[in-house]
Amino acid sequence: RNTIERVSSLGSKTYLLTVESMRAMTLRVLKEVSLSDDQLICEPYGKNTAPAIALLCHLMQLKGFEQEVIGIFPADHLITDTNEFLKVTKKAEELAKSSGVVTIGIEPKYPATGYGYIEVLDSPINPGEEVVAYKVKQFCEKPDLNKAQEFVDSGKHFWNSGMFIFKATAMVENFKTYMPELWHKITQIKEDLSNAKTIYANLEAQSIDYGIMEKLTDQVHLPSKLGWSDVGSWDELARIAYELPEYRIDSHASVFSEESANNFVFSIKDKVIGLVGVKNLIVVDTPDALLVTQKGQSEKVKNLVNTIRVAGVPEGSEQSFEIRPWGKFEILRDEESFKSKKITVDPGAKLSYQSHSQRAEHWVIVSGLAEVTLNEKVSTLKPGESVYVPQNVKHRIHNIGPEELVFIEVQTGTYFGEDDIIRYEDEYKRV
Repeated sequence: RNTIERVSSLGSKTYLLTVESMRAMTLRVLKEVSLSDDQLICEPYGKNTAPAIALLCHLMQLKGFEQEVIGIFPADHLITDTNEFLKVTKKAEELAKSSGVVTIGIEPKYPATGYGYIEVLDSPINPGEEVVAYKVKQFCEKPDLNKAQEFVDSGKHFWNSGMFIFKATAMVENFKTYMPELWHKITQIKEDLSNAKTIYANLEAQSIDYGIMEKLTDQVHLPSKLGWSDVGSWDELARIAYELPEYRIDSHASVFSEESANNFVFSIKDKVIGLVGVKNLIVVDTPDALLVTQKGQSEKVKNLVNTIRVAGVPEGSEQSFEIRPWGKFEILRDEESFKSKKITVDPGAKLSYQSHSQRAEHWVIVSGLAEVTLNEKVSTLKPGESVYVPQNVKHRIHNIGPEELVFIEVQTGTYFGEDDIIRYEDEYKRV
């Protein structure tokens, strides 16, 4: 949300590009910042940054925006100096009109090994100006600690922030030159994205840095001090919590320590966590998983997740908590014979009119006022009241009160997958 508000202040039209699995959560954010649904673009699958940016350029062409300057801004970055951000991006927009592609880099504060670096030439192309620009010499891969220290000491290496500004026509030509196969496939996608899933299934995951940016011989770089963080690891979150407490994420942990120091603890649920005789640890407790790692090692979590997925453990690829267009749900228990959820429905929202062939459901209202439809028969339920939904019965629940509707759902049957559903009516076009 902060990124949307920051970018929207540039005065141009803002588009959000995400994957289909994040649609519901992103639509909720769009409503919060008063953006329309047509400003959301969803890829069928995440295929890294090159296909995403290629798709965006292709759609801009179809919309007649090929002469416009486009900015790419990762949604999950923290920037504390908004005024400096606006100043730098305005200069980047100006330069992109004539220079093709402009990157925004971050002056390194320490020898980070989790970021790529951009090396610039010695002399600026606009000496004396408030926002100084350089020609790019080369992109550098994530370094080891010694090399990272050399980069910091050189004064010519800057963190690659992943923020790019370019004229759409310039980037299209780059795709045609450096990634012609990808561009050919992307241009087969229709403007309504109706065939995108088929085409994306045959795309390789490729980064824009590797596919294009590292190969460009003529691009401009703007070093900056934005109070920037990519918030890309638990180490970074721990650093932010210590250095910028006003930006730290809320933890529900009550931490008690004995002969322990310099630890970071986060818990989604209210929980007492005790630490005895440990230092420099990161502890992350969620409803379905617990992570304990030494500080400085959290970049390796992605390797651990891959190991868990290969082992076939459901927690490696599934979450116990999901955001939906109408609200959210949390899985409380998932057993062979039953599954229970805590479901929260936003005021005025309703679930789809649907049925299940392999399970029955029992709903108990905890708070709020519900209108329940079972095979066209409508009733109203208050807190403490319940209803049974047999297999194959069409059903819907609607929050008709001014507050959130919370109810417990207990499923019984032979299969509890989210794909056991037939929708007959849906407010969110999922029929």
